[in-house]
Amino acid sequence: MRAKRTNSLWHSTAGLALAGIVSKVLGALYRVPLTNALGAEGIGLYQTFFPVYALFLTIVGAAVPTVVGRYVAYADALGADIPHTRAAAKRISFILGITGAIAATTLALPVAALQARPQIWKGYLIIAPAVFAVTLAAYFKGYFIGKGRMTANALSQTAEQAVKLAVGLTLAFVLADYGAEIAVYGALAAVTVSEFAGLALMCAEYRKEKLDEINFRTRVDKRIYYDIVKAALPITAAALVLPVSGFLDSFLIVRLLTAGGSALDAATAQYGLYSGAVGTVVNLPVVIAVSLAVAVIPKVSSGVAKGEFVRVNEATGLTLGAGLAVSVPCFFALLVFAGDVVSVLYPGFSGEELAGASAILRYQAVNVVAASMVQLLSGILQALGSGKSAAAYLALSVAFKTVLQVVLLPRIGIVAAPLAQFSAYALAAALSLVRYTELVGKNSQLVKTSSKIVLGGVIMSVCIQAVALTVNGRYARIAVGAVVGAVVYFLLLWSTKAFGERGIRAAFSRGKGENND
Repeated sequence: MRAKRTNSLWHSTAGLALAGIVSKVLGALYRVPLTNALGAEGIGLYQTFFPVYALFLTIVGAAVPTVVGRYVAYADALGADIPHTRAAAKRISFILGITGAIAATTLALPVAALQARPQIWKGYLIIAPAVFAVTLAAYFKGYFIGKGRMTANALSQTAEQAVKLAVGLTLAFVLADYGAEIAVYGALAAVTVSEFAGLALMCAEYRKEKLDEINFRTRVDKRIYYDIVKAALPITAAALVLPVSGFLDSFLIVRLLTAGGSALDAATAQYGLYSGAVGTVVNLPVVIAVSLAVAVIPKVSSGVAKGEFVRVNEATGLTLGAGLAVSVPCFFALLVFAGDVVSVLYPGFSGEELAGASAILRYQAVNVVAASMVQLLSGILQALGSGKSAAAYLALSVAFKTVLQVVLLPRIGIVAAPLAQFSAYALAAALSLVRYTELVGKNSQLVKTSSKIVLGGVIMSVCIQAVALTVNGRYARIAVGAVVGAVVYFLLLWSTKAFGERGIRAAFSRGKGENND
């Protein structure tokens, strides 16, 4: 029976991971037609809202699923129910959601002024209700995580993205004739609609559980509220690092570009090209790299718990190697075909915008590798019980990036943004790698694997560069380059045996006693 439960949990977790990949890919692909509908300046305006929105979501709701999931899972393991704790968590989520929505509404004008666009404050009023919907939905998400029932979460994620895509694109294209600002408001309204659709689906699934619910007027021991808040604070603190970085970017980049002599509209368009158009292209392979490689991380936690550190060393090495294997060829492909990729994805851009986006993408391409490694190393450190170190390294790298932006953006323009981002990622990755080595020891197989992957990427890049120079037509260049690059790259990895068979078997095989789990 226990083996069956473990099997079921693995299938549920795999389903959630797949749904997560699908929803993230849908979200990334959504930005491409949206960018074409809004234009460079419009997507720049659209992008100014999301770092602030993400910051509010992190402050009020980032820890809710984890905390609720822990309580529910613990009680479920004991064969008990925790109606008072569930009631307290639900009330806290409700209050946090309302507070976050009110804060987003109240701070709309000052935040918009900070971003050098005081006239766009109405956009925050449109997206503010979504803060409530996401935070309350986080409670239900945590409940289903704790129960090991991932279907509801998977359906909710996919439904949100599908609704946002359908409603957002419709409103953006319909309202485009009324100006970029109005079209952006339509796209923001789609976010709010999609989040409430996700909340409604979660509520419907939760009601099927037919739980013994505590009446709203029933008093709950204050110590339960205290324990929940105490558990949530460190999780929220660690989760805040990257949203704070995005928040700083949302008003620093435009202001620093204008300080360097750019007009406000031009600076907003450049920020849109960097964070919207190019950011979408770069984020897609990062999502795939991290999602594919992170499947091994549960084995890391299992190995640590059982003291099997040789297995942990091999599993983490394979995780990082898998991330590199996906991100390295994507880096070289984007570097070589930057102009073609931008032209194909954004045919509505002017010649100047295409040139600007292509230049940014060539600088930003290396962050496919850097971002993948930082996210994977952070996840591994958390699995190894060193999450505080990972958060500290990210915080230090964000501070470093901000300093570089202040120094470089007014002097060399928007290309300073990807350069500063890479410097920050490199710092965080280096510090995380040192800590990783301290915890699990040196990994000689990872060094060999990384060397073979990079060599394969370099040889592949030479081949696709030859395609880029000899094949006419951007569609043909991309298609032929993709086929040639993929064949050459995978043949090289296969012939050099980049991933040792022993490491793969160790990462995915069951450890001692695992058959009885």
